Amino acid sequence: MDIFNLNYAEFERFLFVFFRVGALILFVPVLGSRQVPQTLKIGFIFFIAIVVFPLVKGLPLPEPRGLPELAVFLMADVTIGLGIAFIARLIFAAVQVAGTVVDFQMGFGVVNVIDPQTDTQVSVTAQFHNILAVLIFLATDSHHFIIQAIVESFFIINPAEVNFASITPEYMLHLFSGTFTTAVKITAPIIAILFFLSVGLGLVARTVPQMNVFIVGFPLQIGVGLLMVGL
Repeated sequence: MDIFNLNYAEFERFLFVFFRVGALILFVPVLGSRQVPQTLKIGFIFFIAIVVFPLVKGLPLPEPRGLPELAVFLMADVTIGLGIAFIARLIFAAVQVAGTVVDFQMGFGVVNVIDPQTDTQVSVTAQFHNILAVLIFLATDSHHFIIQAIVESFFIINPAEVNFASITPEYMLHLFSGTFTTAVKITAPIIAILFFLSVGLGLVARTVPQMNVFIVGFPLQIGVGLLMVGL
């Protein structure tokens, strides 16, 4: 296929692919990080669009009757790409929330570092979990699933049939609740151990009032918390 010798109808179809791929790559985790140069992102988007286009050009994509209708369909494609990227980002958000909760229990809640992916301040353990999640994401070739999701989205979602029905807010709420549920599952063992440690220190403070529990408990919580994070 010669990408530079397309007729008008094929060029419109290529725009659908390019815009959906571009929206996803620009905002998906790791690939859409601010540390990745913009020129590399644009080249990667163009390359993926060229590879994906022959696979989907035979599908029943919309046929706009003018420039305004074309713009509407392209915006729908961008929305679809952003939706897929947003769902992928929620996975990393769950990992960061889990690390933040652990840091509050360990006493590291005020110690923040800069996350290079989002240029936002996150806690130390949250950043450690985030880096670990990125390494697992790449080591398990999960970025291949992102590219696979781009291709399969054309078989599932037609830009002309995108309809934000009444179920959409319910589905978004389900995604957010799933994010926090995943964060709790990740951090539950650590929180449980630190909670029982706090209860034990409280009992020690009642039985041995001469002992300064704060001086003993602070490094103990840090040590046990780091041990549990390592496990």
